[in-house]
Amino acid sequence: MHILLVNDDGIHSLGLRTLAEALKGAGHQVTVVAPDRERSAVGHGITTRDPLFTQEQDWEGIPAHSCSGTPADCTQLGLKALAKGPVDLVVSGPNRGLNVAGDLLYSGTVAAALEGAKMGVKSIALSAPPEADQETVVQVFLRLLEQLDLDRDIRQALNVNVPALAFGKIRGVKWAPQGHAMWLGEYQERVSPQGRRYFWSTHDDSYDTEPGENDRALVLDGYVTVTPLAYEMTDPEGFSGKEFTV
Repeated sequence: MHILLVNDDGIHSLGLRTLAEALKGAGHQVTVVAPDRERSAVGHGITTRDPLFTQEQDWEGIPAHSCSGTPADCTQLGLKALAKGPVDLVVSGPNRGLNVAGDLLYSGTVAAALEGAKMGVKSIALSAPPEADQETVVQVFLRLLEQLDLDRDIRQALNVNVPALAFGKIRGVKWAPQGHAMWLGEYQERVSPQGRRYFWSTHDDSYDTEPGENDRALVLDGYVTVTPLAYEMTDPEGFSGKEFTV
């Protein structure tokens, strides 16, 4: 199938190149569009008032392009302008860092996948801790991809997180709901050498964790987690039925 490969770590990410080559080796057609620099935690922003500059990359037979925009821009540009022919699947990642629980609101990786889903293309976001071996992460993903039925198993997008374990040490794969854990920490007020006041975020990867089988708890327990995501933001249980007047 034709896979559009995007990320938020940037075009020079080792994991991106490793995954692109592995997908090509498995017989897939691959087009790569990635930010020209790291764009982690930029969420679902898109560029509307500035030009998007692109540059072709020499990836030995894999069409690859860097883009001056956001991860979501890369998905849009890939699907609308740079990919030659229809795309069957958008894959975003592999990200250096888990995307679980509250992280999903900030993640450029997840946003790039949801942008694909919003445009009618099934999508997968792939993430793992920074210390995870990239070859192992790619090996796990290829095994999952072989087993996925795009029509049956993906309604819009899947969020996949791989633990930082050797392949033989991974305990299995589990469908997992998104957790509700959030970053802890405060902002320290500081003064620059030029006398300007600024604030520095002090979060240190600590979470207000919740118990139960959710994406964060399971991946930290050694499982690959698969979480179905949707881009619609309406809360179906939020309609109170109250009548308002103006």
